[in-house]
Amino acid sequence: MKPLFALLLCALLTACATAPDTSPAPSREPSAATAPEPAAQPQPTGVQWRYVGTKSYDALNAGLGRSHRFESSIGWVDVYLYDMKRTDWRPGVDDPQFDAHFKGTIAEVQRAAAQGVYTSAKVGATRDVRIDGLTFRSISFRLVNARDGKAYESFTYLTARGGRLLKYRLSFNAPAPANVEAIAREFIDRNLRTGPDTPAGTRELRNT
Repeated sequence: MKPLFALLLCALLTACATAPDTSPAPSREPSAATAPEPAAQPQPTGVQWRYVGTKSYDALNAGLGRSHRFESSIGWVDVYLYDMKRTDWRPGVDDPQFDAHFKGTIAEVQRAAAQGVYTSAKVGATRDVRIDGLTFRSISFRLVNARDGKAYESFTYLTARGGRLLKYRLSFNAPAPANVEAIAREFIDRNLRTGPDTPAGTRELRNT
């Protein structure tokens, strides 16, 4: 990986660690993704998400795309849209390069911990889940920010859609809400329906 690319990804991870108070995720060793879990109808959780801004990374390194941030009273979500200089990613998790890219996102977190960004980084199990007819590969992290010592739980959902990669990173102060799975499904389902490319058009995301 080119030095500039590695530094940028590390910077993105650091930005996530210092955003609105966050939390870690249950600690388990990474495991191979299993068959996708059956899609479940998202249940209303009452959590309101407010769009707060967009960042572009292509100017620093083509292919890294941009991210949209949403915040709530319980945490925040970063929605990443990027293509890694490709526009033909197969939908879901079936692209030949998908698994290597997914593992690369795990390696970046571990690298950030080795560089002192986190004092602790525990990686959860990997699994495939279906949301709104699309398969996502999901993993959780339990992280302790070296800057302020705060622990948070981060949940990543990665897929390919429309020829590009789409990643959701939900972060919460430790311990994360007991219904974090329902919160994640609700947010992702609504965001897919309203359109990940146009977050500013929906100031709030809330299922009714």
